[in-house]
Amino acid sequence: MKLHLQRDGHRNLIHAYGSQGIVIHGKKHAHGLLVGADWLHSPWGPGHASALQLSHFAEVLARKPDIVLLGTGKHQHFPLELMRALGAADLAVEVMNTGAACRTYNILLAEDRVVIAALLPPEA
Repeated sequence: MKLHLQRDGHRNLIHAYGSQGIVIHGKKHAHGLLVGADWLHSPWGPGHASALQLSHFAEVLARKPDIVLLGTGKHQHFPLELMRALGAADLAVEVMNTGAACRTYNILLAEDRVVIAALLPPEA
């Protein structure tokens, strides 16, 4: 799904997502990724949400965002033990499928929120 034309070339807006991956600045990312307004880490994470561990979020924890959007693939998966560990580390996390996380990330970025999206592949 194509989202919209990026007008601010310095911010990492998500242009599109789908079965082929996630598109940021014209580059398709077929693997999971971490994305914030001014940085991108790709590839990132395991192939499925059930394999996520606290260690996957070390870089996120160091950046101290206001909110983290966890996109868990085609369907929402709620990794309870991971959520407890992230909460104990004072990280606010919202879990949703990857498509919803991509859309929400762009909205929060447009509101100048300090947001990081931790995205597993849309078809994971």
